[in-house]
Amino acid sequence: MTTVREAGPGAEGTGAGRAATSPGAPPVWRRWRAAWPWLAGLIRRHWIFASALGAAVLPRAVAMIGFQPAMLFRLDTYDYLWGAVHVSPNVVNPSGYSLFLWLLRPFHSIVGVVALQHLLGLGIATMVYALVRRYGLPDWGATLAAAPVLFDPAQILAEQFVMADLLAMALMAGAFAVLLLRRPPSMWQAVTAGLMTGVSVTCRPTTLPLVLLIPLFLLLRRIGWRKAGAALLAGVIPVAGYLGWFAAVHGSANLTNSNGMFLWSRTMSFANCAVIRPPASLQALCPDAQPGRLAQPDPSRRLPPKWYLWNHRTWQWRHEHPGLVPDTAAFTQANNARALHFAITAIAAQPFGYIGVVAKESAEPFVFTNDLRFPTVQPRSSGLSRANRRYAVAAIKAYTGDDQGVAGDLGYKYGTRLESPYVFLMNSYQHIVFLPGPVFALIMLTGLAGIILACRRTAVAMLLWASAVILMVLPIAEHEYTYRYVLPAVPLACIAAALALRKPGQETAQT
Repeated sequence: MTTVREAGPGAEGTGAGRAATSPGAPPVWRRWRAAWPWLAGLIRRHWIFASALGAAVLPRAVAMIGFQPAMLFRLDTYDYLWGAVHVSPNVVNPSGYSLFLWLLRPFHSIVGVVALQHLLGLGIATMVYALVRRYGLPDWGATLAAAPVLFDPAQILAEQFVMADLLAMALMAGAFAVLLLRRPPSMWQAVTAGLMTGVSVTCRPTTLPLVLLIPLFLLLRRIGWRKAGAALLAGVIPVAGYLGWFAAVHGSANLTNSNGMFLWSRTMSFANCAVIRPPASLQALCPDAQPGRLAQPDPSRRLPPKWYLWNHRTWQWRHEHPGLVPDTAAFTQANNARALHFAITAIAAQPFGYIGVVAKESAEPFVFTNDLRFPTVQPRSSGLSRANRRYAVAAIKAYTGDDQGVAGDLGYKYGTRLESPYVFLMNSYQHIVFLPGPVFALIMLTGLAGIILACRRTAVAMLLWASAVILMVLPIAEHEYTYRYVLPAVPLACIAAALALRKPGQETAQT
């Protein structure tokens, strides 16, 4: 038997003292010291972007200090926190983000979650810069392309949310970076990109078309059917695994029990049951069958779709069973199927009405400045019902061990503790620095021009621009417009526009 002795003082020269490093290896501090010239050289070569990246840390630090412990969004945040403790597929939103929170649960820190998300946001900007530099633009142009991700207060707010949007955005941007940074992409790049896209679907289902778009891109670029097939398989595996998990728990192979419900709420913007003529079993889903202000015969006077979805006096809530977890009772398999049946019937009967409302709302981010802003006033009382507030506090306590000091600040829209003077600094910042709607429209048009003009057309630009359009339009087609759904499209649109502005044939291996 061999006896291992503890290394005490003066044991540096013994085998125990050398166990942590291989023979002849320099100490860790020397390796860091040796890496510094490389890092300093990298910063010197990309000093414009490095300066912008450093500056972008400041508003994020202000957001973290001024809005504590994070921005808690309606009930979605509490669903994600609850799902991270009581791991089960949620019936309203996919639980991929809850699994991410579950991985971070040992730290019991919501502040730690948003700190990591801010790092992911800076990582997304870095990927935008690297991709644009890879395809030949100068450092100042690539930095400009990354500027909306670096400095837009709506982007910083999304990072401060305990919500799935930022994680899905990071996975999607990472997939494109892995796929496109090296040409032609290798097998591992194709597989990794497909896998990241598939995982993003379990956070935000609107990325599902990208699982098919990436293999299609590989086929059109003649990269090879093996790599295209591998990317498709890698993307399908996480989605199929989640479908199996959901089916095992809830009895139906689906990502949620809410897709039909959301689409039904979308049809409330235009549906006319005198035209649709639904069967008797669906009459209760007509707009004029809903209570109060929701029963408007004139589509131009109807409330937004969310009011139909979450009003507890509408048809789907009439047989709800109260419990600790609210706002889930309506999302049953039967209700979802019934709502989907009505929605498909309504769209088939009034296709131009459907196209009209989707087109109208899809134009909003190009005309109006976004409405996603940091709050400046603390709510005097909770805007949540007693049951919802009890659930919100229970979710926060289950994840962190206490209520994080925000039990009295759980407003209807946001729940957070506001700290002066940082709140006022952020308010001033978001009134000065933002991405105007017309500027975003110009970015999208520039990318489109790069696709139309044969001398500037590239498959990469087509992939990114088409992905940006899908990410913007799909949530509107499924439910309604909110700028939060536009944010993931911004970095893709910026890259596509940058590629349209480069000189034909210009490309570099420098990143």
